[in-house]
Amino acid sequence: MGKEIQKWADSQQYKREPIPEDKRRKISATLINAIPDPLGSIVVLNGIYKGEVIRSLNDPRVTNEARRQAFDDLLKTVLSGPLESVQFHFLIEGLTRSTTHQMVRSRFSFFAQESLRFAVPEGNWVEEIPLPPHLASTKGDQALGAERDTLEYQRNVWDQAMLHLQEAYAVLVNSGMPAEEARELLPHAMPTRIHWVMDLRTLFLEAGKRTCTQAQFPWRIIFAEIAKVLRGYESPETVEQYELANGTDGWQFQLIAEKIRPACYQAGKCVFKAEFDRSCSIRDRVDAFERAGVPSVDWHRGYAGTGLFSMDDGTDAEGIPAIQDWEWAADPSAARLS
Repeated sequence: MGKEIQKWADSQQYKREPIPEDKRRKISATLINAIPDPLGSIVVLNGIYKGEVIRSLNDPRVTNEARRQAFDDLLKTVLSGPLESVQFHFLIEGLTRSTTHQMVRSRFSFFAQESLRFAVPEGNWVEEIPLPPHLASTKGDQALGAERDTLEYQRNVWDQAMLHLQEAYAVLVNSGMPAEEARELLPHAMPTRIHWVMDLRTLFLEAGKRTCTQAQFPWRIIFAEIAKVLRGYESPETVEQYELANGTDGWQFQLIAEKIRPACYQAGKCVFKAEFDRSCSIRDRVDAFERAGVPSVDWHRGYAGTGLFSMDDGTDAEGIPAIQDWEWAADPSAARLS
């Protein structure tokens, strides 16, 4: 059974653009477009709450200090509507179809996804389909006779399944089955590309939910990539258009990126307390910090009962151990009961 597609039952079918070799099994984000002065827009909108009618982003009242203050104010109030004036257009690549099934549940975003009705995936699925974190450190060149209940055995079963699925898919399409029907055979792990257009309010809402340990681990990678591209972004508009710090608007996007944190950091407390919510490796400390009145910006330092502290291991026998970012950002099992 061959893997190459040679027959087209539908003239609208086309070969899907292959995943570049250096991006295989990696999630990446590209910021296609964003408004050039996001915090300036917030200053203008916030102004109306105080009786200030501002008609231009070049108004002398729209200073960098005002931009920072307006952003800070909106993070302290439920009146967060002005955040909706700031819109982003991201292209996310390398995520799986199962992840995009979750992504498109958002009612406050627009999505345009690569369609497997007509885009026919070729390549080598065994090498290109993302591995689950559980198997990320394994190699796929072991014999199927590997001992059961080992990671090597699970990896071999995974690779064999992908090989058989790709061969079956190719046979069906080459035999004349339209790709829109043969795609029913494709695994949820098939990598895909999707355009994600959202406003700043939605960005913070989704980041809060999806960087929490409650979410599946690939989400934390997605938002790490989103934060990375925000930190490096400068809008293509000419710097003469606005009087921004250092002649650039990049600092605004860096400030936004710093706020991409789990919901507990945004709220100062755990907001996943329902009976059906997953367990969490940092929840007990979040609850303790809330009771002690310690703001989330200081959770990485720990608490000794008499004040904030920072020891070599971030802990104190009578205090609250520190929460390090890697605990929620880099641990795939942070919500899994052993």
